[in-house]
Amino acid sequence: MKVSAQPPRSVPVLTEVVVMPKAAPVPDSEYPAMVSESGFPATQPAALDEKPAAAAVRPAPPQPVIDEAALTQRVLADLDKQLDLMFEHRLRETLAPVLARMTDALVREMRNQLALSLREMVARAVAIELDRLHKR
Repeated sequence: MKVSAQPPRSVPVLTEVVVMPKAAPVPDSEYPAMVSESGFPATQPAALDEKPAAAAVRPAPPQPVIDEAALTQRVLADLDKQLDLMFEHRLRETLAPVLARMTDALVREMRNQLALSLREMVARAVAIELDRLHKR
């Protein structure tokens, strides 16, 4: 199998391959009831304690830098191994019956040739022996 030394022009980036789910909206029942002094629901939410909100927002861990060329080479090497195994398996599946038929044909041909050779040898031996008997 011939593998190109050049990687493909475009390799999908991880964010193109893996679809991340969008954040689900938080239902209203999780927020504390907000009532104004008049007893009606407040139009603006009451100020929440800043510490829990600050603790909830964590800095995202740094994303590792992906070397696309190295990733491409690793993927192609893995595919090459898988293709080699698949081709070998398919070749064995395909060749096994063909080789069995050819072996059977070869065995039949060899038996025929051997039988012909044995007939010729026996005929020659009989002819020689008959010639000896006539000379006596």
